[in-house]
Amino acid sequence: MRWPPRRRLVELVSLAFLVSYVLLVGLGIEQQKLPDYAAFYAMARALARGGPATFHQLYSLSFQIRAEAFLSAGPSRSYVEPFVALPPAALPVLPFTLLPLWPSFFLWDGLCLGLCVLGTLWLVRQQRLGPVGTALALAIVASYPTYQALSEGQYDLLWPLCIALFTAAWRSPGAWARWWRVAAASLVFTFKPDLLLLLAVPAAAAWRRRPVRRAAVCVLVLAAISLALLGGAGLLRLSQLESYTLFARFPPVLDETVLGLLWNLLGPGPLARDLAWAALGLALLGLSWAWWRNPPRTEIDWCLALTSTVCLSLLVAPHSLSHDLMLLCGPAVWTATALQRAGRSLYPLAAWMLALNASVIVDNSTRIHLPFPLVPFLLLAAGLSAWRARRALAGARVRAPERAELGVRPGPLSLG
Repeated sequence: MRWPPRRRLVELVSLAFLVSYVLLVGLGIEQQKLPDYAAFYAMARALARGGPATFHQLYSLSFQIRAEAFLSAGPSRSYVEPFVALPPAALPVLPFTLLPLWPSFFLWDGLCLGLCVLGTLWLVRQQRLGPVGTALALAIVASYPTYQALSEGQYDLLWPLCIALFTAAWRSPGAWARWWRVAAASLVFTFKPDLLLLLAVPAAAAWRRRPVRRAAVCVLVLAAISLALLGGAGLLRLSQLESYTLFARFPPVLDETVLGLLWNLLGPGPLARDLAWAALGLALLGLSWAWWRNPPRTEIDWCLALTSTVCLSLLVAPHSLSHDLMLLCGPAVWTATALQRAGRSLYPLAAWMLALNASVIVDNSTRIHLPFPLVPFLLLAAGLSAWRARRALAGARVRAPERAELGVRPGPLSLG
């Protein structure tokens, strides 16, 4: 019996993992109360019936309880969870409210999984990673955060497509192509902008580039529309509901953040919360100083700097769970790009990806009880390692024979 080539074997194993996740979700989803998708569905259903005039009530707790009351007829309690995403997050679910809850959930999940695979493959193709691209893409998708996002119908499955859309805007030859790609990426970004607060630093560094300015315009337009629909009172209710969700209804015991770490070490209370906010401020100031002192200039530099920024942003985010680690698909591709352009092996990246999955599984295990979660330490180590790797790889150059062997084509995307 002849074994397939190593790359083909990796592809087959990754695909097998992906199929097993889909089967696990399909067979086990009804064992849950109801996925998070039920909250998105209920709010979209209420808005579809009440029209734009009901937007100002969107973050009223009594309104959400009434909107989710119909769920009491199914295998769930009448109130699943608060809906605390920004108003644009309710819009993509509106067409799915034409179907009953469970059929719409499986249709939504299947569509999001397809877009996740499409976005990941598109992203690695943009970076021209050569033969390893398909294997890397499947390995990213066949991960534990993907399984969790699938089981709950999370928006996180759309993040690979969001990143691919934005990076494609740098290459687009026409203004219209740039605008619609940036607008689509900005829409997905507004679903959970709190997870990427530190991206304000590289955005400021690349402010002269048109895609960055266009993304800022799109985000501001979406924010203005949301404010107009909610009003000042609705915006205040959003902050109150977010605080209630984060500290009362779903305490951050399992959060993959500094807040979750402090919550486990110091116990619940204002001390852990205030220290987490202080950590966010310090991270913003420290990263701004680091980018000002040593701004990225080459493609390798930018890939590693962006990887570090996203890892640290997830670490200090106000609220993040295991499925939110889908945002690391971008850093995985960027790191692979930097390593390949520098003629380095991708084995360290594979080790990091395995460590991440193992840490998430241990943190979510009901049989293993640790005094603190592992993922925050892994995110911190990954962020610092990527930043330090900039110095080691900054002067690296790939010789022509190595480019041919690695499948790297000329003309890589430059973010500088």
